[in-house]
Amino acid sequence: MIRYNVKREVSSVLSHVIQAPRTAKAALITDQDSYWKAIVNHLNDLLKILQENCVPTIFSRKIFTQIFAFINAQLFNSLLVRRECYSFSNGEYVKQGLEELEAWCTQSKPEVGLTIFVL
Repeated sequence: MIRYNVKREVSSVLSHVIQAPRTAKAALITDQDSYWKAIVNHLNDLLKILQENCVPTIFSRKIFTQIFAFINAQLFNSLLVRRECYSFSNGEYVKQGLEELEAWCTQSKPEVGLTIFVL
């Protein structure tokens, strides 16, 4: 149930993170970056819930493995469907967001035993 709720929350944000902002205005870029931060916040909330309820590490790893597999599949499929996203700048934008998720995994690794599951 928890995993399903996180997937639902993350999927609503994923549609916004596959396309880079078109203008170089700082306000728009920070709005776009906030989508990636929202995903990280959802993952932090899940991690906190699992730790507060003393969920065994193996279950936590399995939940996060499934969530990251879901994120990878959703991003990949969304990018394939939307031709307007086939650009270098868009690829760099998505890569930057995935690096943010990778940094979160690295930071959370000692507590949960997460490995890096990004594209």
